[in-house]
Amino acid sequence: MLSETLRMYPSLPNLIRVCTKPYTIPGTNVLIEKGTPVIIPIYAIHRDQLYYSDPDRFDPERFTEYNKEKRPAYTYLPFGEGPRICIGLRFGLMQVKMGLAILVSRFQFDICEKSQVPLIMDPKKFVMNTIGGLWLKITPRTQ
Repeated sequence: MLSETLRMYPSLPNLIRVCTKPYTIPGTNVLIEKGTPVIIPIYAIHRDQLYYSDPDRFDPERFTEYNKEKRPAYTYLPFGEGPRICIGLRFGLMQVKMGLAILVSRFQFDICEKSQVPLIMDPKKFVMNTIGGLWLKITPRTQ
């Protein structure tokens, strides 16, 4: 479930990298020269119907081993990839899972009327954020 959430709402919408050697984009005559800044549009890749059918639908089944093997490499990049992958990947995932487990065991979360559904992401933010915020009703669970 966490993987599908990070697909739909990655922390960073884009990665910025610098090309380390001349590279011709396959199937084109476009040459990216060494030293050229490159923007990798994570949010757009994660919402591309070529890789994720009905991309706005929340479907944890997309991340079964079978379905992951059917997708091309590098079409899921919530933490980047390769030598510059996020160093906090494992720790961050463990921390989020622990926090969520504690929260959902103690509280019930419901979306508030103030929240816009479906969520509309703010393209002006560096870190993914919704326009108008995300408002929740939180009630303690009775034991």
